[in-house]
Amino acid sequence: MAMTTPSALCEQFARILGGSAEVVNGVCTVTRIRNNLRPLIQNRRTQSILAIAAFFSFEDLDSRGNALNLGETVILQEEINPFISALRAQGIEVTALHNHWLFDSPRLMFIHFKSVEPPLRFAVKAAAAFRVLTNKTVTGNQSVGSGTWSKSSKSWGKCGCSKSRSKGRSGGTSRSWGAMTMSVKGKAVRRTVKISRTAKPVRRK
Repeated sequence: MAMTTPSALCEQFARILGGSAEVVNGVCTVTRIRNNLRPLIQNRRTQSILAIAAFFSFEDLDSRGNALNLGETVILQEEINPFISALRAQGIEVTALHNHWLFDSPRLMFIHFKSVEPPLRFAVKAAAAFRVLTNKTVTGNQSVGSGTWSKSSKSWGKCGCSKSRSKGRSGGTSRSWGAMTMSVKGKAVRRTVKISRTAKPVRRK
């Protein structure tokens, strides 16, 4: 039968991590809010736990006291490398780094990490890694988080890739794409692509 209230171990786990404990689906789960982050998503202020929280859990505790420990936290771009380094230095495996939202300011990223060890040992390590994160208030910029574009420019990301105005032989406009993101200026131009065959088909006799 799944427990409905946090155990003493779960409560201690939460205290070390500086969060609040609850039991979700039978699993000790801790939520820690990064209240110093005051971001915008599409020019709207958010304080949702989906945007500014860290989550931790442990489960499947064995006879030797080891458990599966999982963690996830929101993180600013400039915090990523120091935080990953702090986790890895203590043997915690970083498993994912990605964004959740579009048109957010500041840019919010999310890191997932895990270990198999005693829960309180994991909690101490994770809490230590959190000390590299800023405690200063960080507020979103409305001009960045609005999700709107000017008539002459649309941008995704910061790669600086652009659509140039130089015309080729066909009179079209050349475009340039980066590996991940693209920036487009001016009105879209329809291009016709001609496909020529380089080899003739071979006829059977």
